[in-house]
Amino acid sequence: MGNTYEPGRSRWTGITGWLMVASAIGAVLCALTPVSAYPPLTAELVLAGASAVFAACWVVASYRARTGPLDKPSPPTGSRTGDHVLSWIFALGMPLAVAGALMVLCTGSSEDGKRIERLERAGYDNRTVEIARLAGDPVRTPPSEDSDGWYDTDLVLRVPFDSGDREVLLKGYETTRSPEPGMRVEAYFAPAHPEEGVAEYTDMGRARVVIILFALCFAVPLFGGAAAIAKSHMDPSDMEYLRRFRPGVHLPALAILLFGLVLLLPAALEFEVYGYNRLPAFLASLTPVLALTWVVKRS
Repeated sequence: MGNTYEPGRSRWTGITGWLMVASAIGAVLCALTPVSAYPPLTAELVLAGASAVFAACWVVASYRARTGPLDKPSPPTGSRTGDHVLSWIFALGMPLAVAGALMVLCTGSSEDGKRIERLERAGYDNRTVEIARLAGDPVRTPPSEDSDGWYDTDLVLRVPFDSGDREVLLKGYETTRSPEPGMRVEAYFAPAHPEEGVAEYTDMGRARVVIILFALCFAVPLFGGAAAIAKSHMDPSDMEYLRRFRPGVHLPALAILLFGLVLLLPAALEFEVYGYNRLPAFLASLTPVLALTWVVKRS
């Protein structure tokens, strides 16, 4: 080969490359779980930062391999087990990385997260209580094509706290049938902590339901379809080419991904940039698609 440039491969490019991929996968999985319930998203940021460091190490190792002994024989070409694995990682990783960025976008504030943790520790949960009396006349909403109708009433509930029963007023309580004294309904409260109050519903449960419904009805089909399309355009034999560092291909792609990581910082660490912290996270969700598109177009 003489002094002709050939992308370098060595044991260290393999180690740093797989460490880069593994830490990136860990960051995405932590974001999807999510491991951190509210900012700062420490685990996600540590793994994403580690992936960036290993990416830099991979670049350095590739350059060092390039400048090794002259006439070093090229690694064998062809499809290998690692190439099959890498093709699936690329296919699944892109849509999952987008989903992970969107999960960071939807992360609640640290104030709300700490409040929810405090309520969970206090035993704040949905329990059955009795209507003591009505504090107003029920307002009926008739049935429609989309609902069965309901009653909206100000109710005084008899709540069984550990320190004794207390009557608590809940305004605008919704019931499927006309409420009356003695009727059993559900409410959220902590028996040992009356100071936490009583509520008809709480965003603790609703947020989880919304996320589950979104995942089942939208995210799973969308990202599953995106993964299938991406996989159909990736032949395992192409992975041998992609694994070899090429500055014009990989450096711009890595720069795009690093820019996406920077855009996630306002939401992950809960600070604003020019009054925004959610918009940068949304823009970050587009960077995995842009990076993969760049690699495919230049390969």
